[in-house]
Amino acid sequence: MNIPLQRLIDGIIATMRSDVIPHVTDSYARGQAVGVIDLLNNIAPRVEWAQAPLTRLVAAKRAVLAEIAPLVLGVDIPAMDTEPATAEDLLAVKARLDAAIGDAVAIVWPRRGEADFARAAAILAGHLHDEMAAEMRITRKPLFAEIAGGAKT
Repeated sequence: MNIPLQRLIDGIIATMRSDVIPHVTDSYARGQAVGVIDLLNNIAPRVEWAQAPLTRLVAAKRAVLAEIAPLVLGVDIPAMDTEPATAEDLLAVKARLDAAIGDAVAIVWPRRGEADFARAAAILAGHLHDEMAAEMRITRKPLFAEIAGGAKT
């Protein structure tokens, strides 16, 4: 969930047009694939990422930066000009916070042997672990066997 939903949908449509439909020989299946593109084109302007999980991510990232800022000189928390109103706004804030966390890692990692930096490194590692664990909880297992074999579901 790190990219705008519109970009994800556009990518699915492009893949359907360039990689799927040209290889579908059955006219009924081809029509169904084109129908999926039509559905995606019509649903895209009506949906966005859920804001509650994004709001939690933004809050967690702000908390991590706030916790390590007193330990490490040079770690800044990006300011928000306005309160994010849409998922797109939240993704933009999240991107700025991710960049700040990346900058913090670059500052902390070379000096992780020092006490304050070691504590900051542990906080950052904990945050990154928690974030990945949360993503894994909402990610469904891939259908490798069906994808590889083209098996029916």
